[in-house]
Amino acid sequence: FVRPWSGLGVLGEGGAFMPAPEGGAPRYIGVGGMGTIAEQLAGGLDIRQDIWVSPNGGIRFVSGGGWLLQESREVERAFDAIVIAHNGKCAERLTSTQPALDVHALLRARFAPALPKGGDGGGGRFTLNSMYSLLVEVPVGTLPSSLGVAAFVECEPALRFLSNNGAKHAEPGKPRETEVWTVLSSGQFGKKHKAPQEFLSGTPKEEEVVSLMLAALARAAGCTEDSLSSAVIATKLQLWGAALPLNCWSGGACAFNARYRIGVCGDWFRAGDSPPS
Repeated sequence: FVRPWSGLGVLGEGGAFMPAPEGGAPRYIGVGGMGTIAEQLAGGLDIRQDIWVSPNGGIRFVSGGGWLLQESREVERAFDAIVIAHNGKCAERLTSTQPALDVHALLRARFAPALPKGGDGGGGRFTLNSMYSLLVEVPVGTLPSSLGVAAFVECEPALRFLSNNGAKHAEPGKPRETEVWTVLSSGQFGKKHKAPQEFLSGTPKEEEVVSLMLAALARAAGCTEDSLSSAVIATKLQLWGAALPLNCWSGGACAFNARYRIGVCGDWFRAGDSPPS
């Protein structure tokens, strides 16, 4: 269900592709898509999706142990423990009135493209980037094969990463007429053009950001903006308002308060040490 992801590199000065050095961190992808991994891990579990938990009273600790979760106005369910695999202001609000104050303290966040100057590397809060993800479908060959399978972008300040999903999930013996690329913006670009993500679709801001990111992609790929934009078949833009963390909590891969049975985890924890309890 997983396999190694090879062929990554860096787009350096002038858009030259340089393969990643040997011996770096291994990377993996889900066979047929990243959703495959979640599906396999979830086998045999009672999974309930598309349930919105309100930050205001959505979870309540029950005296004596256990938690109540408000699934809807009419439905409230009991659970033994709570794990929050989310960061940002919503996670902080979820825990703001709960008794596990140490857990709540870890969820304090700020949004900026860089860490604050001086201090302890975060001022007691973790710093999150706002960044855009753009999917672009184009005919095969529109973007040069010299870009590789995926690359971290160092030659264009508006971009940070691009990936050829067609090459990433290529199936032998099945030729493709089109391919879809994922293009991730830089944090600076995301902050400058940030807009309410729930109202982004179909707006002039969406059109503006797509146009700017396509122009940046053309510069990074070494092709003309007109040749790329005229070849685009479809695009989909998504804003990650609380995206990549710039600092990490070094106490372990997660944190769990055993007294109240509530924990937090995420990509902003640094694995290595045993989590405190």
